[in-house]
Amino acid sequence: MHLLSSLSIVSTALSIVAALPQVDVLSQRAAGNKKGCKPFSGNFTIEQYQLYPENADFDFKSCLLYIGALWNATVGIYDPYANKMVEILEFPGISHDPQYHIGGVGVDKKSGLLSIVVDFGAAFTAGDISGTNFIMQWDPVTRQTNYKINLTDTTHAKYGGFQDVEQDPEGNVYVVGTFPSSILRVDKKGKTVTPWFVSQPVDPKRSGFAGLAANGWILLTNDANSKIWKFDMRAPKGVPVEVPHSPNVTWSFTDAIYLPPRHKGTVLLVAEDLGGIIVLRSKDGQWDNAEYLGTVPNPVPNAFVTAAGQIGDSLYLIPTDVGDSNKPNTAAGNQSHFPFIDITAQVDLLLKA
Repeated sequence: MHLLSSLSIVSTALSIVAALPQVDVLSQRAAGNKKGCKPFSGNFTIEQYQLYPENADFDFKSCLLYIGALWNATVGIYDPYANKMVEILEFPGISHDPQYHIGGVGVDKKSGLLSIVVDFGAAFTAGDISGTNFIMQWDPVTRQTNYKINLTDTTHAKYGGFQDVEQDPEGNVYVVGTFPSSILRVDKKGKTVTPWFVSQPVDPKRSGFAGLAANGWILLTNDANSKIWKFDMRAPKGVPVEVPHSPNVTWSFTDAIYLPPRHKGTVLLVAEDLGGIIVLRSKDGQWDNAEYLGTVPNPVPNAFVTAAGQIGDSLYLIPTDVGDSNKPNTAAGNQSHFPFIDITAQVDLLLKA
């Protein structure tokens, strides 16, 4: 569930976040760290005006964290080891345009290329899917946008609400839509967009899939009915297979999902906006069925939980503050302090129970 669906806030003009010039450092880091990322742990706070993270993904090659800044439609690049915002990526015609938001960001584990989902915000605030959505791919080494694809050219505005992204082992990109459930597949060269799965009948008033998580050729998604679905990305068309979980608990307003490398594809973390991080386990990592182990509660007041992630070797709950008043002429509030909460110990405790 995109944060906007919970907030129901209509965006106006977005305020400007200044780019932080660390280009040479970023290019060198993006080329890869042969020694791997150092251990990292503990709560931390990112000091960045109007960051409001909707999703984030850590690059285990550069050891940098990419953050989708929802309201300003920008991408933050943060060095957790230096506690420093390296750069804010802005995209002409998208960033600071009130109709667009950036939430889903995902680093390709093999290539290091960054996928960025640009969604038409009114899909989540007003049920309006008539606007334009994009998927972009950005190369942190060359610092070039490899492609910017208009997804609405494929959907013809019949379905939308795109908000998360994943890649398969060959570099093809998968983008998930919510109104109703859909997954678009973009070939690795960015030349062809295929409606890989579209829920039938196509009714944009129905809320469906929210997040994506991949391990090998397995693709998982969560829906609005407390269900997890599994796809085989080797298939020419997506065929959803339900992943039953026991006990069969229900949850509400879920957002991004994540398979942390720490647990080698056997643990799924599901962000529940109003609750915390739901922890599911498939002991063999095949996700034919799952165990519900419990929920790590959100300790941050006035915040929705929008995502989970791994930084270094530790797991994090990612909250976004919703308690502040909107700054005039912007959908964002006036916050500059965004905490990331280390939940490694709580998840480990659930796994041992």
